[in-house]
Amino acid sequence: MDRFTVQATYQLSDQVLNDYDTWIRRDEAGPAERQYDDADLVYLQTIAALYTMGFTAEEVAIYLQFDEQDQRTTEQRLRLLTRKRKERLAEIHQCESQVAAIDYLRFHLNNQNKGAEDNG
Repeated sequence: MDRFTVQATYQLSDQVLNDYDTWIRRDEAGPAERQYDDADLVYLQTIAALYTMGFTAEEVAIYLQFDEQDQRTTEQRLRLLTRKRKERLAEIHQCESQVAAIDYLRFHLNNQNKGAEDNG
């Protein structure tokens, strides 16, 4: 498949395709001449998924450098994923705390308004 077909079919951004072409393909063909096969799609979907998970371009590049067949690098990839998971959970907990604070203030304001209505 050519670049346009891959991008349209799999809803991939230019960044994903450009990063893949830079990090993995490293070929001399221009973007218009490149052809992608099933093996390419695995990498492209991995890159897209990592970006969706909140990985930076640098983190994606590091993740892709690890050889998928090497047990040591599997552990390194797992550490990267675990670290990103912890970061996302910390963000979620921070948002939950913010929502709880908002709810408390709303509750407080509603009680003030009810008190004012009861006294008025």
